[in-house]
Amino acid sequence: MFDAVPARYWLLLLIAIIGFAPARYVYRHVTRSPSRRDITQPQEDLTWRSPRALAVNVAILVGLAALAVFIFTPAAAEFARSPSFVPILMIGLGGFALWSVISGYMSGTIEPMVRGASWKFDRAEQPKRYWASMSWNGLLGIGLLFFSGQLLVDAPMQALRDRCHDYENERPATDELTACNRLLSEHPNQDRSSVIAARGSAYYRMRDYRRAGADYATAIGLDPNASSSHYNLGLVHEALGARESAIADYSAAVSVDPKNAEAYSNRGLIFLDTGRFDQAISDFTNAHELQPANVEPLANRGLAFAWSRDAARAEQDFAAVRTRDESNLVVLHGEGVLAMARGDMAGAVRLFSVAIAREADDAWAYSMRAAAYGRLGEHQKMQADAEIAERLRRRDGQSRGR
Repeated sequence: MFDAVPARYWLLLLIAIIGFAPARYVYRHVTRSPSRRDITQPQEDLTWRSPRALAVNVAILVGLAALAVFIFTPAAAEFARSPSFVPILMIGLGGFALWSVISGYMSGTIEPMVRGASWKFDRAEQPKRYWASMSWNGLLGIGLLFFSGQLLVDAPMQALRDRCHDYENERPATDELTACNRLLSEHPNQDRSSVIAARGSAYYRMRDYRRAGADYATAIGLDPNASSSHYNLGLVHEALGARESAIADYSAAVSVDPKNAEAYSNRGLIFLDTGRFDQAISDFTNAHELQPANVEPLANRGLAFAWSRDAARAEQDFAAVRTRDESNLVVLHGEGVLAMARGDMAGAVRLFSVAIAREADDAWAYSMRAAAYGRLGEHQKMQADAEIAERLRRRDGQSRGR
């Protein structure tokens, strides 16, 4: 349950906890001013009030308020993702621990930095616990500063790795490419296969499929057991129209990692598009078993059943998909195929028209509606849909449709 709470809200809670004490002091300083004292009541000890303490606490509150605003900015999000974030926090904690040692030595009172504890030990009254706490806080502070220093030394390298391995595609592909090239140039022997594969992903995002394919092939040569490289090479071969090569790549991916559901799905789609329905059904079944929460393999298996004229099992899969995704486009495609199989061309036209209304760039639905119009003898509409389908496919640079 708590995993769903964004980190920034936990930071807000921490800021509120830290700010409670200075806020309480400012409130008491204002409400317990001598000018507001009830003269009928005994005089209260207000020696704790001072302009300096008020200024310090107000400054703390202003700083915390600024921090609360900052954590919701893009700069804060970028900083939180940077490799310097954790070591800087460690430096802050280490510095606080060492300051507690200095302050404790000067005041004769120390509070050990122990989770869940709220103890204070006096040098005169509890000397053993006092010096044990002083030693603990000192060692903790030195250790935190030492390890944070090591992390900061590694931070530039880690920042390069993070930019190169941009799994979420949060940065421009050119930034990813530059970072990968720097890693290969400056650190040629460190995890070379994964860096080259990451550079291939940058080329793929830039639609430079030839260079992407060359990098994925090199990465496979360095690490043949990298299922992701085989899978990504399959994506490249599909983009280049080399479907049989893509099938071989996806087959290699699932051979190395039998739990690669995406490879099963992509290979199944090629089998589906090329009329190898039994093989498509097998791949979609494997993908669905590996990712039961994903309805797409189930919808595609239903479409393969529809093309195989197995209406009962197709409808069974479509019904299961509708319980989780009522507007699934693949289900509409499959129902259109079933309508054509039973000779209901008007019904097929209606279903494919609904699909086009939902997805205006659905080249596959245009081509299938063109076929239905052809069987109805409406040749002008057939020709118009066929031209639109071809134009969309040329624009997208691919012929896959579902």
